Parts: sequence; structure tokens; C-alpha cells
Amino acid sequence: AQTDADLLAAGEVRRWGAQEWVYPSRADCNRCHTEAAGFSLGLELAQLEHAIRYGATGRTANQRETLAAIGLFGAATPSPVIAPLADPFGTETLERRARSYLHANCAGCHQPNGGARGDLDLRFTTPLARTGTCNAPPATDTLDLTNAKIVSPGKPGESVLLARMRASEGKRMPPLASRRTDDEGAALVEAWIASLTGCP
Repeated sequence: AQTDADLLAAGEVRRWGAQEWVYPSRADCNRCHTEAAGFSLGLELAQLEHAIRYGATGRTANQRETLAAIGLFGAATPSPVIAPLADPFGTETLERRARSYLHANCAGCHQPNGGARGDLDLRFTTPLARTGTCNAPPATDTLDLTNAKIVSPGKPGESVLLARMRASEGKRMPPLASRRTDDEGAALVEAWIASLTGCP
């Protein structure tokens, strides 16, 4: 009802109907909500830098500009974003959609000083050649994949990045507060890896 919330000192798992909800501990939260990630893992300006149709008025306008115009950013109106993220399930190129998905869902931890193990940089603005993924050996676990690479161009079945998205609890990414696989997101990343013909 959005009327009450309790701050938990330790994590909990609770069942609501058929769904189990994972509530991370404070220490778990601090693993991802880091200074490098800007402490927030929510919506970014790069995701608002798109024209959308507003149903109530029928107008189409840039979402960031509209939110600024109605005062939702307070006195500090944010500047335009140079590289807006693509809608992962929209119509832009497969690479832009997959890289946008990885940015929004993984780059909070997988960036310099982001807190994750290894040297991956999955930010959208990082060129693929500098992400530390393409034909790179995994830093920790191959997940029993033959010829495992973090991203093996054209070979989703040898790509640990995709396997982590689909792994069971304990080996899956994201590692916290998730009991379900994002099947649509995994399918998008699989299609992108399959489309790669080599490393830049």
C-alpha cells in the first residue's frame, strides 16, 4: 500500500502468493550500491533521453525535457545526454539494444571500482574492445563451458556472460535478490553474441 516500510538489519526471504521475494541485508545492498555506481541503481538520464507519446495529451516530446519542464528535477535541470540508451526491446540495432541492456542491468557493478570481481566494464559508453569481455577468459568460473570465454563471438554456448544470466542461484548474475531468470534479456544477449563475427 506504500504506507509502511521496515528497514531490515539482516536479509530475509518472504513468500507472497506464489512468488518468493528476497530482501537483501544492508551489507548485501552495499555490494552494488557503490560510489562508482552513483549509489543508485535506478533509472538514469540516458534512459530518459527519448521522445515518447503522452497518452493524456497525445503529444510526443523528449521525456527528460518534459520532466524538467514540469519541475521534477528541482532547480538543477540536467543537461542533455550525449549517448542515450536504447530500448532493449525496441527497434534500434541489436548491438545498441544488448549493450543498453547490459548497461542498465550489469554495469552498476561491472565498471571500474564497481565492486564486482574481475575487470569487466559493461557501461554502454565503453567500446566493446575495452569492456574486457570479447574472447577474454573468465576470471573465476567457467561454469563447465567448453572453450569458455566471457563473450565468445558467434558462440553463445561458450559465453560465460550469457551462462551467468541463466545459471541457477549462487552462480547467476545478478547474484542478489533474484530467484528468476530474465528470459527476454537473456534471449537478447544471446542473439547479440550470436551476431558477433569477431572482436574489435
